[in-house]
This record gives sequence, C-alpha cells and structure tokens, in this order.
Amino acid sequence: MTGEVGGFLASIPVVMVAALLCFMWAMLTALGLSNLRYSEAGSSRNIIIVGLSLFFSLSIPAYFQQYGVYPNSNLSVPSYFQPYIVASHGPFRTQHGGLNYVMNTLLSLHMVVALLVAIILDNTAPGSPQERGVYVWSDLDYAKTEPAVAKYYELPFRLGRVFRWVKWVGL
Repeated sequence: MTGEVGGFLASIPVVMVAALLCFMWAMLTALGLSNLRYSEAGSSRNIIIVGLSLFFSLSIPAYFQQYGVYPNSNLSVPSYFQPYIVASHGPFRTQHGGLNYVMNTLLSLHMVVALLVAIILDNTAPGSPQERGVYVWSDLDYAKTEPAVAKYYELPFRLGRVFRWVKWVGL
C-alpha cells in the first residue's frame, strides 16, 4: 500500500502541487482572517493587535532561525527544517535541555509567535466585548441564533441532539 500511495504522490506534477499549496495557503489565511468578522475591524486597538502580531510573527522567528546554521558552514537547509535545527542550539538557553529544545522550536515557528502575541495583547489591552468580538460567544442564546455560528459550529446530521448533555458543544 505504501508503494502504491508513494507512486501516486510522485506522479503528481510539481505545478499541480504548487497550485494546491497556493490555494491551501490562501484558504487558511482567509479562514484565519474571517474570525475577525465579529470584532470591530476599524478599531485602532484591533488594528494594532493584528499589526503587532504579524510583525512579531515575522521578526522573532527570523531572529531564532539565524541560529540554525553555524556561521562557517556551507549547509543549505530548506526553510521548513529551520525550527528543528534551531531547537538544539538556539538563543533560548537554560540549564534544562528539554525546555531549551521546546522554547527554541516554538519561538522559531511563525504561527506560534503570532498566536501568543495576539492572545497576550487581546487579553491585556482594554476593550469592550463588542470591540473584542466576544459578545457572540458569551451569550449562548445569541450564538444559537447567529447563522454563521450555527452553520459552521454545529455537529453534522443533528448529532447535537444526541450530545445535548455536553454543555460545551452548545448547539
């Protein structure tokens, strides 16, 4: 089975793989930004949070990834292997080797840095529930009637009736 699957994957033209990668990246970006639809997009607070999250998610991993290759080596490593190379000898150094490995790896990943910066700024910068976009999730009755929430977060085939006893499902 592995040989057949590998043969099938190897037979896909590189142009198709590149097109699929571009399409998938665009869909992931659109899905991530669509989560901002409940917040006030024109608010200076939210613009600063998104801007700083994007800036730090590009600059902090670049700083960490410069430790990936020793200065005098001619080693050429693909960019998707950089976080794993940084893990063993990155800038985060303590007496605990496991902690160094985890922190160097996590802080060299763009998505992790963006998530951490956005969570910290969103929860520390003052803002109203409407400005933050949490009013939709705080009122369960409103969340049930909101078409976007009911459509995308509902269990398929009315499984919500079977799992009605689970409170965190909510629908």
